[in-house]
Amino acid sequence: MKAEVGWQAGATGDGITVGVIDSGISSSQGDLQGRISSASTDVVSGRNTPYVANDSHGTLVSGVIAANFNSFGTVGVAYQSTILSIRADISDCKDKDDKVCFTGSDLAKALDYAVANGVKIINMSLGGDGRMGSAFEAALLRAVNSGAVIVASSGNDGEANPGWPARYAVDSRFAGSVIAVGSHNASNVMSSFSNKAGDTASAYISAPGDKIITGCDGTSCYEVSGTSFSAPYVAGALALLMDAFPNLTGKQALAILVETARDAGDAGTDIVYGRGLLDLGQAFRPVGSTSTPMADGTTIVPEAMPGSFIGGAFGDAFGRQTALETVLFDKYDRMFAVQLGQAYRAAPARSYQAAPFEPSRTASTSLALPNGGRLNLIAAQSAASPEPIAPRHDLLNAPWMGDEPRQEAMLNLESGRLSFAAWQGRGGAVSPFGGGAGDGFAALAQADHAVRGAMRFGALTLSAENGGGDRRMPLSRVEQDASTYSRATLGWRGAKGGLSFSAGALSERLGPLGAYMPGGSDFALPSQTRFYALGGDWALRPNLRLIGEAGLGSTRVEGRFLSMDQAAISSNWRLGLLSGCSTLCDSFSLTLSQPLRIERGTFAAWLADVPIDYFDPLTYSRRTFSATPSGRQLDLILGGERRLWDGSSVTLQAVASREPSHVTDAPPAYALIGAWRRQF
Repeated sequence: MKAEVGWQAGATGDGITVGVIDSGISSSQGDLQGRISSASTDVVSGRNTPYVANDSHGTLVSGVIAANFNSFGTVGVAYQSTILSIRADISDCKDKDDKVCFTGSDLAKALDYAVANGVKIINMSLGGDGRMGSAFEAALLRAVNSGAVIVASSGNDGEANPGWPARYAVDSRFAGSVIAVGSHNASNVMSSFSNKAGDTASAYISAPGDKIITGCDGTSCYEVSGTSFSAPYVAGALALLMDAFPNLTGKQALAILVETARDAGDAGTDIVYGRGLLDLGQAFRPVGSTSTPMADGTTIVPEAMPGSFIGGAFGDAFGRQTALETVLFDKYDRMFAVQLGQAYRAAPARSYQAAPFEPSRTASTSLALPNGGRLNLIAAQSAASPEPIAPRHDLLNAPWMGDEPRQEAMLNLESGRLSFAAWQGRGGAVSPFGGGAGDGFAALAQADHAVRGAMRFGALTLSAENGGGDRRMPLSRVEQDASTYSRATLGWRGAKGGLSFSAGALSERLGPLGAYMPGGSDFALPSQTRFYALGGDWALRPNLRLIGEAGLGSTRVEGRFLSMDQAAISSNWRLGLLSGCSTLCDSFSLTLSQPLRIERGTFAAWLADVPIDYFDPLTYSRRTFSATPSGRQLDLILGGERRLWDGSSVTLQAVASREPSHVTDAPPAYALIGAWRRQF
């Protein structure tokens, strides 16, 4: 039943009294010392014996609820709760096989006594074959009207329906305040002796009741079985819930246990297990819709969309912060402490899987224009190819594409110094306008359409481009034009190399620098980034070329509750050598690079403080944390290509990453990528 989840949340049952209507209790029982209320009583007229000399059924039931957490025996579910023992048994039973039995009138007096003492949880590990009589039903109605809930064992006859009073659970007069409890064993299978849910399925759950250890003193314990011992597990669970969440009524606490029961048997509510198995692990989690209060009086829904993540440039900045702890309330108005930073999951690690070879069919046409101009139209799509051994899916780059065929088309106009191109792609087609300074920022838009214009002035070229792309995760709606970018570049090309300088802007509705926080989420972080980059290449020798690029970005974020006081500064760079070689390879490359990383920036939010006492009024404070990750990823990439005698080629690339994902204590990452290609 995962009681330890409640204990880890600080719940022990302290301050909660559970009424146990049964055969009395032993005041000398070792595991119940300090747990028995002095108001315990005997309601049978003329006897006045609330405590029994020997261990009794009531003692064993009470041990399941409240056995002390001490150095021996077992532990009760609510081990610091108080037991109000109400003895109501008689020994003059009509059935000679019964040693203990009850009358409806005595049980009515027992219920009234529990109500008079303010008890909100009443355990009745007893039952019979028929209704309990009008006096009992009237007392039961008084009890539920007082706010008490009744936990009743289903019975041990292996029948299809529970006995009474458990069957009152579906009586409209008591609905929601009475629960029928069956028994399952350590394998979560219904005990053979347990009466099943039957016609009380909507108000029936199952709890441990097979080979239960209870009634412990300093030397020994009892091992017992029966639905008499599954009912107190539910009563103890109610005590833990009402201790941890003191705003709950008994009826609300019972509704939570029913709603969070772990499904068993046939899917959904069924006639064997009813609503399912008692599960405190689920009961101590928020139920239903949740909300987190904001300082301006509004609320947010503290739930991230499936598959969402923050941009890789932030590394572990969100995962290691503690500033975003606040409170949330579920549909029962229970208060939970929550760390909102957990919604901003780290970006998926880069996949080093080699891109598959995708043959394509291309169609093109060219039209000559006046004054030497030319208009070109090119369209391409993937050609039919064998099914891959495993489809390629990449969570970081267009994961929704899957096996969608790649298609693209480009219109290119050239006239003298002027050129203009428009491109449209789908199915993972990559924009053809890469290869210049600032690609590290422009690529974050994952463009599926772009236009580019350029003007040449001798060795100088001035160009401008604009593009954008949709974003979507599997089973999620498409976010149209989620990211757009624009970039202007001034390039110079000489005999030995060239330089280019770019300035641009990147707009991302779903989050900064490649993040995916869907627009419908309160965790979305719409952002605007201005970026600048310088890149170039230079021939050091006839077969040795130096390449390099450095970029700098300034990002502003304005989320629903999270924002930045100042723009975050980010950087990326790469430096490499390209060379020809004569023996083992035809070409060789060595590159050292740093992926995009936040260098400076601070997030801020006004959030509710977690109160010391549950009913303390909420206060709000301003929280800040650094957007800079703890580490700095550096990638060393060694690559080579060799053409073979038959016209095919082999390429190899070895990658070593220091502090991958910008996490300072992350172990180094390595990748070795090889490919062989031959054109037929």
